[in-house]
This record gives sequence, structure tokens and C-alpha cells, in this order.
Amino acid sequence: MSNRALLVGVNKYQLAGSDLSGCVNDAANMRDILLKYFGFTTKDITILVDERATKKNILDRLKWLVDKAKSNDRLLFHFSGHGS
Repeated sequence: MSNRALLVGVNKYQLAGSDLSGCVNDAANMRDILLKYFGFTTKDITILVDERATKKNILDRLKWLVDKAKSNDRLLFHFSGHGS
């Protein structure tokens, strides 16, 4: 069994007035929970925040998340930010 998590937090947006304040913290808190309570290691977790959370980077990391997944693996995708 392997663990993999992709955590995305976006506070900063290109549109004026669209910024948020807690989303990067959400991703960091989720990382801490996975490390402390669920047996994940730092190498099991990828975090993308703000400018690094591009469509291309998210899609690339989603591929990493599911690539070679097997039965009983634990995979987690967490997004905190605006969505539509």
C-alpha cells in the first residue's frame, strides 16, 4: 500500500478583489494532518500554492497522483480556493 496526496491552496488570483486569505494555510494544515495522523511522509505529498498552482502543474501532479496506483493505495486530492 502506498500513500499519495496532492494539496492545492490558492490565495492569490489575477483578478483584483478575488484574493482569499486561508487557502494556503488549508493546504499546510492538511499536510500536517496527513503526516501526524495518517502515516504519510513528506515524499508522499505534493503541495502547489498560489502561482505554482497553474492548470498545467495541477494536471501534471494529478497524473503523478494516479500513475501506478494499485488496489488499497490511499490517494488524496485537496483543493482550497475559488472554484467553478
